[in-house]
This record gives sequence, C-alpha cells and structure tokens, in this order.
Amino acid sequence: MEYELKSCCLFPTSFSLSRTWWFRLPILLASTLWACTSAWSQTVLENAALLGMSRQQVVPALVDAQPVRSPRRLSSGAVGSLRVPNALCEGLHFQQTLYFSHQALQQMELVLISPAVRTGASNAEAATTATFAALVQSLRKELGPELATFASSPEIMADTVSWVSAGADVKLFRTGTPEHPGVRLVLRQQRLMDASEL
Repeated sequence: MEYELKSCCLFPTSFSLSRTWWFRLPILLASTLWACTSAWSQTVLENAALLGMSRQQVVPALVDAQPVRSPRRLSSGAVGSLRVPNALCEGLHFQQTLYFSHQALQQMELVLISPAVRTGASNAEAATTATFAALVQSLRKELGPELATFASSPEIMADTVSWVSAGADVKLFRTGTPEHPGVRLVLRQQRLMDASEL
C-alpha cells in the first residue's frame, strides 16, 4: 500500500517543496505588505530628509508627484512646483506641495485631507481637533518635546506647535474656522545665517 501511494506521486520532492512554499507564503506576503506600507507611508523625519535635494532627486522618492499648473511663490522666493495629491504621512492622508528655490527643495506643506469625512464624524471641528491632538502626540514621540505652542482664539482656530529636528523646522497648524477647520504641516529647511546677516 505504501508502495502504491509512492508510485502515484510522480514528483515526491516537488510535493515537499510546495508544502514548504505554502508554509512560507504567509511570511513572504506579510514582509511584502510591510515593505509596501513603509514605501507608501512616510514619517515626518523621512520627509525632512528630502529637504535640500534637487527636483531630479526628489521625483524618484515621490513617484506620485505631479507638476503644479499655477505654482504659488512663497515670500522666501521658493516656488511650489510639485504636488502629491494624496500623500500618506504619519498614517494620515495629506495633499503635499513641494517648494523649490535655487534648484533645491526648501519647504514642503502637507494639508490634511478632510478628517471629518475619513473618520465619519458629523462634527468637522471635533474630528479635526482629535486628529490634530493625535498628530501632536505622534510627533512628540518622533521629534521630542515641542519648542513652542500657541493657543487658539474662540473665533478662529490657530493652534501652532513647532519642533526643530534633523536640520528642519517642523510646524503643525490647526487652522480655519469651526465650520471649515483644517490641519497643516510645514517642513522647512533650516537656514543658517552668517554673522554679517544678524
């Protein structure tokens, strides 16, 4: 009987290999998913590492970046020439705009995409406040204690929390009105001033 069972199996070694493959498949899939998630989801520090790079260096790192049709110019002279419509940063969805000056990335701005819609909350202000608080906690773990915090007024939300890390100024804003709240994250390359400029 044992002989008949062996004889009906044409490739006994391939059977054992395929069994090994099936045991390893979940591990391989988990590793692949983790790698993909890591590639899609950036941290603030990973984004800050792009500051100072040229446009040619940045584009491969942000494959979804698209040219901006009507670029906005900042008071510093930097131009927002690239945009990622849906960038995942710190586990949240943002519209990301990249500002270049003298061929180098000087600043990036990430505007949170409708937190009330994503969380299913009917109260946009409450959803935004909760998202802002969670993001502050996440950034504290990553960047340490904040340098400064500014509270809001009852009419206009203007909470600001800031850090300095890895050669970048990091500022988190809760902006807008109770009816149209928003969260904005700005990463800017630190500018070292010469003593003659002081």
